[in-house]
Amino acid sequence: MLRTHTCGALTAEDVGKEVRLCGFVDTVRNLGSLVFVDLRDSYGITQLNIKPEDQEKWHLRSEDTIMAKGRVVLRSAPNKELKTGEIEIAVEDVTVFSESETTPFPIKDEITASEETRLEYRYLDLRRPKMLRYLKTRALISQYTREFLTKEGFLEVDTPTLIKSTPEGARDYLVPSRTFPGTFYALPQSPQLYKQLLMVAGVDRYFQLAHCYRDEDQRADRQPEFMQIDCEMSYVEREDVLNIIERLLKELFLKIKGVKLPDFVRLSYKDAIEKYGSDKPDMRFEMLLKDVTPALQDSGFAAYQGKHIMALLVPGVSETTSRKTMDEDNELSKKYGVFGVSHLKFEEEGWTSSLVKKMHPEALTKLTVMLKPNKGDLLILCADSDKEKACMALGALRLSYGGKLGLLSKDVYKPLFVIDWPLFERDKDGNIVSLSNPFTRPVDEDLPLLDEDPTKIRSTSYDTVLNGVELSSGALRIHDSRVQRKVFSLLGLSSEDIDVRFGFLVKALRYGVPPEGGFGIGVERLAMELCGTDNVRDVVAFPKNLRGAEPMSECPSAVPQEDLDVLGLKIAGQGDKNG
Repeated sequence: MLRTHTCGALTAEDVGKEVRLCGFVDTVRNLGSLVFVDLRDSYGITQLNIKPEDQEKWHLRSEDTIMAKGRVVLRSAPNKELKTGEIEIAVEDVTVFSESETTPFPIKDEITASEETRLEYRYLDLRRPKMLRYLKTRALISQYTREFLTKEGFLEVDTPTLIKSTPEGARDYLVPSRTFPGTFYALPQSPQLYKQLLMVAGVDRYFQLAHCYRDEDQRADRQPEFMQIDCEMSYVEREDVLNIIERLLKELFLKIKGVKLPDFVRLSYKDAIEKYGSDKPDMRFEMLLKDVTPALQDSGFAAYQGKHIMALLVPGVSETTSRKTMDEDNELSKKYGVFGVSHLKFEEEGWTSSLVKKMHPEALTKLTVMLKPNKGDLLILCADSDKEKACMALGALRLSYGGKLGLLSKDVYKPLFVIDWPLFERDKDGNIVSLSNPFTRPVDEDLPLLDEDPTKIRSTSYDTVLNGVELSSGALRIHDSRVQRKVFSLLGLSSEDIDVRFGFLVKALRYGVPPEGGFGIGVERLAMELCGTDNVRDVVAFPKNLRGAEPMSECPSAVPQEDLDVLGLKIAGQGDKNG
């Protein structure tokens, strides 16, 4: 090795040793009679003490890549913030491997450069100590996951990444085939069908750190390509799978972050929506929604007649709630398809609001008895014929006020499983659509509803949620070929459609299938929580931006027509003078 030690290794015990260190020049402090250089690598920083005449010879600048030879000595003024802060290197010689131009932004944890600039120069962005810590956290997730699951009897199996295109909720990325002109592979949205087939094959317990791809609009917590901890287990019930998820996440948080997660709560989808206004509830604070329809359905306010009326009581904010704040609340609520919300303040004399004059006094008395408000509390009401819409609108406001009141501490962790999701719903045209993938098993006692009212069927699916972030989803799988065909049929697939799209799966279900289930944990979202960042691009080495492009390599990019000719493809509007 060119170096004898890393820049984070040397301590007072090493005084007197002759050493060689390699790394990037972090800062140069020329004090005239003394020159100090901080040398940085991915392990830490060590101070170099260089003679002024040598600095004139070497002209070291920030981000030059060098090797420094010298002797370890004690520093006259120790830096207690650094692991190497007791010592420095009395430099005897420097080899400059590569000089650096002035970087487009400082290589420091706190910078003001735009994200687009950081992504264009990602290799420099990743030099920052914080970004290196994020990459190391991702590596630990993979390492400890493999150790845990292997110990639990799971077999790591790689499934294909060129697969048959099957509907899974998002658009596929398609790859044209050269040897079968006019046909396409798809990049997997998940290894779903293959892991089910592995259970049919008798693998019993499978896992994979799987690369997945979804062609969908990007957000702060979403990338077009991502990785998931993907697992499947045979001969299990729901609690068996939840137990594995809970123990795995507890182990990862303890080993990586030193945090002991509390036991995971089980919460039904119905309760999550009606109490928290979200299918991924943040349980770090209370402020639960309340159904006040019994109190206000006959209040005399015509707009509430025949509606579901939900309430959010925000403690102690009535005096600071302005008309501007109320208008902002209304705008946020309308994004969830409701008409808006109403605000009431609770004072010494009772409820105050322009709405109060439109309500019967006895209705307001019922409201007070039901909510038990304190002076200074703010009540936000939302009414809609669709109860879920009203809940979701107030759920968004609940999170907004939770943030304003400082209730979203990053040092508090409240994990839970959301269970008993609906399996189906009807779209605006009245058609049955699946709320999860079409291989999800219904709750056994709800199976008769397949022929009666499918929208009342509960699924065996489950989501893992931590502080309002969905970390994983999963379900038990249909292991009866007749039930699977029935589900496909309800979703509007003909027998021919089923055979064309899923024939290989339906065929496999005819040869004996274990009761099985599994899950996929999103590695990027998990890394976000472990690193304490809100942006998924921070924990991806070379991420795509919000447009799904990579500024550094400028992909996606055009390819020569001759390469497309081999695939039998033409770009629309090109190559044909007649259009």
